[in-house]
Amino acid sequence: MLFTNIAWLLAGSASASISTSSFKWHWLNNPGVEPVSPIGRSITIQVPPDTDIWRPALSKHNFTAPYLYTTVPTAHFQSVQVTVTGPWKTLYDQGGLVVSFPNHRNPNATRFIKAGIEFNDGTPALGVVATDILSDWSLSPITEKQTGNAKATILVERDGTDAWVYVLENQGKTRRALRQVTWAFNEDDAQGLAKEIEVGIYGAKPTEESGEGHSRDKIAVSFSGFSLKTV
Repeated sequence: MLFTNIAWLLAGSASASISTSSFKWHWLNNPGVEPVSPIGRSITIQVPPDTDIWRPALSKHNFTAPYLYTTVPTAHFQSVQVTVTGPWKTLYDQGGLVVSFPNHRNPNATRFIKAGIEFNDGTPALGVVATDILSDWSLSPITEKQTGNAKATILVERDGTDAWVYVLENQGKTRRALRQVTWAFNEDDAQGLAKEIEVGIYGAKPTEESGEGHSRDKIAVSFSGFSLKTV
């Protein structure tokens, strides 16, 4: 299902609509680039190598990828969606959505979900990483026939205390489940639930290009159709 670029927040006991222009956007790990809203426009991130969002061990928290995000009250978040594409060619080239549950007392313990396209075993795939204490990773095939650079429309949607990650297919008419994250909005777990979440888009390039003079080459990851829905 596709969502319009309209967001709703509840003010006190009454509901009120707000313009999407009221969302404040920020860059993490992209110095010198002015943050802009991805709603209603296409955005390309020039992603340098040796960047990632990944925590395989407590001592290896890596949140170095360029990340364009806004902050949303957790209680009001419903879904976020984007279409991502890029010239995927090097191991772990990636880009897509991030939903982050910040831990301001210990940023290295921040929980997050990232979902999008990731290049692995010589082909682009649909990758999802869910990080509670440590990161885990899953891959699913891109089943739709495409020409040119692989693209996918990714949706992260709240369902009670769960977050579901989907890929939209058949021109958005159908969706295929990629991941269920049961801790996402669960207030009863040991870490509790963050009052605010950070939601946005990212690109990462963990692996340097091969070939002399290309080790610092960037990858251009492009995004369109971004939408954010709150209740």
